[in-house]
Amino acid sequence: MIIAPRQSHAASTTSSALAVSGLRHAYGSHVAVDDVSWQAGAGEAVCLLGHSGCGKTTLLRLIAGLEVPTAGRVLLDGQTVSGPDTFVPPERRRIGLVFQDYALFPHLSVLDNVRFGLPDRR
Repeated sequence: MIIAPRQSHAASTTSSALAVSGLRHAYGSHVAVDDVSWQAGAGEAVCLLGHSGCGKTTLLRLIAGLEVPTAGRVLLDGQTVSGPDTFVPPERRRIGLVFQDYALFPHLSVLDNVRFGLPDRR
């Protein structure tokens, strides 16, 4: 994952382009991500390593907004995009993921998935 530099010339109120704090997600009784906290600066390359099933993909899905955290926060440029009272949908987060297999946004219709990459999505 490479964190893209900000497009705005305004000064950032935080040194992190991406931060997660106390992030947790469970699928039923199975906890996939438990109390994860870290941050990455703009332009920083980050490598996420771990055994199969340890929560890497779930963490990326939480950051991108494809999953809703059970607890904790995801911040982009200092703004909370997932938290107890906040959820910014994936298409408004400026996050891109490339999966090993083709993936669709589960919350979008077939037509909206097809149109997602178009500059004007109306």
